[in-house]
Amino acid sequence: MISIGIDPAFRKTGFAAVIIDDQKEVQAYQFKGFLDFMRFVKSREWPKDLHITIENSNLQNTSFDLKGTKGVIARKGRNVGANQAASQYTVDFCKFHFGAEKVHEVSPKQKGKKWTAQQFKLIVSQNKHILLGKNWGQDKRDAYKLALMK
Repeated sequence: MISIGIDPAFRKTGFAAVIIDDQKEVQAYQFKGFLDFMRFVKSREWPKDLHITIENSNLQNTSFDLKGTKGVIARKGRNVGANQAASQYTVDFCKFHFGAEKVHEVSPKQKGKKWTAQQFKLIVSQNKHILLGKNWGQDKRDAYKLALMK
């Protein structure tokens, strides 16, 4: 069973995915945006036995933080809306490409708090996973957390 976690985002290089294979190897990918992600998905051969978990911020209908000037509040609102769209487009594309039965979407609240680098290392060790590559920043850690959800 291959597990994939996807943490979509609208901002440049904020879109990440992690693949955990049946050998417990973990590979992370960072994308420039949704189209870059689509090209990646379409360019690969995928096994039939896979499970995909995607954070879909569009599932959470809550207001963003209203602190700051009118301009700051407006920017926060635009950013939230852009991320909600990026999330929903990612879910829709993955259901179309892989099949709806393989795709599980979770809200940011269901995903829970972000892991620190130290928490991440501990969980990787507990799962006996082998990390491939370096630079496991927050977006990749979030995608890894999603890949563990089933």
